[in-house]
Amino acid sequence: PTGEIPIVRAPPSTLWSTISDTMQHQGLEGFYGGVQTSMMGQALIKATAFSVNTAALHADYNLATAAATAGFVTAFLAVPVDRIKVLMQSNDKLYESEADCIQSVLKAEGVSGLLTRGLVPTLFREVPAYTLYFYLYGSLMASSTLGTEALGSLAPLVSGALAGAACVVPVHPVDVVKTIVQHSSTDWQDVVSDIYQGRGFEGFWEGLAPRMSRAAVNHSVTFAVYDLLMHSL
Repeated sequence: PTGEIPIVRAPPSTLWSTISDTMQHQGLEGFYGGVQTSMMGQALIKATAFSVNTAALHADYNLATAAATAGFVTAFLAVPVDRIKVLMQSNDKLYESEADCIQSVLKAEGVSGLLTRGLVPTLFREVPAYTLYFYLYGSLMASSTLGTEALGSLAPLVSGALAGAACVVPVHPVDVVKTIVQHSSTDWQDVVSDIYQGRGFEGFWEGLAPRMSRAAVNHSVTFAVYDLLMHSL
């Protein structure tokens, strides 16, 4: 399969070898590629997800349906945010800034390259992930061992970490495909075939451990801050 940016089969690597390689070739800067896009984008995505989920619950949707609706809506916001973040993280030397990256994508691929590149795998990631995310968090918070009655103010931190880490596991293969699609401008069917031919099923699970660790910290803080704000309003 070919696209604007060819798929590069990287040799198998461990977390520590990746860290060492990044430090050696890019320095500390390499760990922060696309950080501005990620920070601004995630703020918008999380605000939308929590707002849609809360509104759906108030409209008498059940917990799973409300969460799935939130995932569906946020997918359309996640696509452009993830596209720019992926390109900045993998090709940051090619772009002077996030704005320059956006302009380059629009010039080369048009609006669809920014707003719909990777939409299908993103929907297959966001909907089940957010369904599990909010459903599991709500169940944990209501439990007698990890809920508010048992852990008090620590409950959102613990339940958020567990829900965040758990929700990425079943959708990780989809996220791997989505990332390559948005990096290479290649159809997702070709990416799936390329990964399987090159690495087998193992290729779809690369990077799961660091992603679970990131998700645990991210969503632990997210739910803790959300809970704090809701109680202060």
